[in-house]
Amino acid sequence: MEGYSLFIFVLMIVGLLIGIFSGYYLFIVLGGLGLIFGYLFWSETVINLLTTSAFTAMQNYTMLAVPLFIFMGNIMEKSGLAHKIFHSLSILLGRIKGGLAVAALLISLLFAASTGIVGATVVTMGLLFLPAMLERKYDVKLATGVISSGGTLGILIPPSIMLIVYGPLAQISVGQLFYAVLVPGILLGFVYIIYVLIIAHVKPGTAPAISEEELAQYTLKDKLIGILHILPIAVIILSVLGSIWFGIAPPTEAAALGSLAAMVVALCYGKLNFKVLKETLYNTLQTTSMIYAILFMGTFFVSVFMRLGGGDVVEQAFTSLPFGKWVIFALMLLVVFILGLLMDWVASILIIVPIFTPIALSLGFDPIWFAAMICIMYQTSFITPPFAPALFYLKGVAPKTVKTSDIMNGAWPFVFLQLLVLVLCAIFPQLILWLPSKIIG
Repeated sequence: MEGYSLFIFVLMIVGLLIGIFSGYYLFIVLGGLGLIFGYLFWSETVINLLTTSAFTAMQNYTMLAVPLFIFMGNIMEKSGLAHKIFHSLSILLGRIKGGLAVAALLISLLFAASTGIVGATVVTMGLLFLPAMLERKYDVKLATGVISSGGTLGILIPPSIMLIVYGPLAQISVGQLFYAVLVPGILLGFVYIIYVLIIAHVKPGTAPAISEEELAQYTLKDKLIGILHILPIAVIILSVLGSIWFGIAPPTEAAALGSLAAMVVALCYGKLNFKVLKETLYNTLQTTSMIYAILFMGTFFVSVFMRLGGGDVVEQAFTSLPFGKWVIFALMLLVVFILGLLMDWVASILIIVPIFTPIALSLGFDPIWFAAMICIMYQTSFITPPFAPALFYLKGVAPKTVKTSDIMNGAWPFVFLQLLVLVLCAIFPQLILWLPSKIIG
C-alpha cells in the first residue's frame, strides 16, 4: 500500500509542477489534477468532493474577512492618504542620508497595519517614492528593493489576508495568529530601516540626503500638517486591531469596522464618490474571486491528495529522517521557500498546512509559534523569482529606465534580512509568543 501511495504522490507532484510551468491558471491546474487523479484512483464520487469543497469554503465565516479587508485596502489606496504622508515624511527625514527610503518603509509599515494587501502598497509606494528616489540619484537596486520588500509587509503584519486563510486551516485562532506575527512584522520593518541607514552611510552615493535648498521651501506649518495626516491611519489601525485587542469584535467583524473607518477617511478627504466606490467594488470582487477560486480548487486538490495517501507519504518521509527536530523543521521551511518560488501563496498554504501542522505537533513545536514561523517564511515568496508578485507589481509602475534585472537584484538583500528575522524568532521564540500569551492571560 505504501508503494502504491508513493507512486500516486510522485505522479501528482510531477503533474503539479508541469501544470505550474505550463502557464495555465493555478486554480485550473489544481482542480484539473484533483479531478483526474480522484477519478482514476478513487471513484466518480470525487465530483461530490469538488462541490463540497466549494460550499465548505463559502460557508467559512472567518473567510468573510477576506473581501472586507480587500475592500478596506482599496479604499485606502483611493483616499490619497499615502500622497499626503509622502510629502510630510520626505520633509521630516530628508536631511538624513537614506531619508526617502526610510520614509517609504515607515509608510509601508503604516499601510501594512491598515490594508493587508501587497499589491496596493507596492503600486502606491512605487508611484510615489521610486521616481523621487531616482530623481535624487538613489541607487536603483536599493530603491526598488526598499519598495518591493516594504510593500510585502502587508502580508505579515495584521490585518493580513494570509493569516485569515492560514488560521482556519491549522485550526488556530486568527486573532492569536494576528498578534503572534505583529512583533516579528514590525521588527522586520525596522531591520529594513537599519539596513538602509547603514548602506547610506557606508556608501553615501547610494542614498543621498535631500538638498538644503529643496528643504528650505517647506515651513514648520507644512511639517505639522503633514504629521496630522498620520492620524487617519491610526484610526483605521485602532478600529481593526484595537477592536480585537479589547475584545470588542472578532477578526471578521473587525474587518467590517476597518472598512467603515476607511470609507470615513476617504469621505473626509473628499475622495468617496460613485466612481471610486464602483472601482473599489470591482477591484475587490476581482481579487476576492481569484483568492476564492484558488481556495476552492486548492482545498479540493489537497483533499484528493490526502485521500490517496499523499499526506501519509510526506509525514512518514519527514518523521523517519535520522535527524533532530530542528533539522526537520529547517527542511520544512526549505520546502515552504521552494514552493514560494513556484506558486501563489494561497495554493501553497493549502498544500503545506494540512501536511506540516501534524508533523510539527508530533515534534513538540508550539502550534502558534510554528504557524508564525511558516508565515514569516512565506514573506520571502513575494520577492523571490520566478514567481515574486511584488517585483512584477513594481515593474508595472516603474519608469522605463528601470530594468527587471535591477528590481530582482535589489530584492535579494532583503530576502536575507527576512531570513535573519526568521532566525531571530527561532532563537528567541518569545518574539512570537509573548504578545499572544499576554492577550490570553
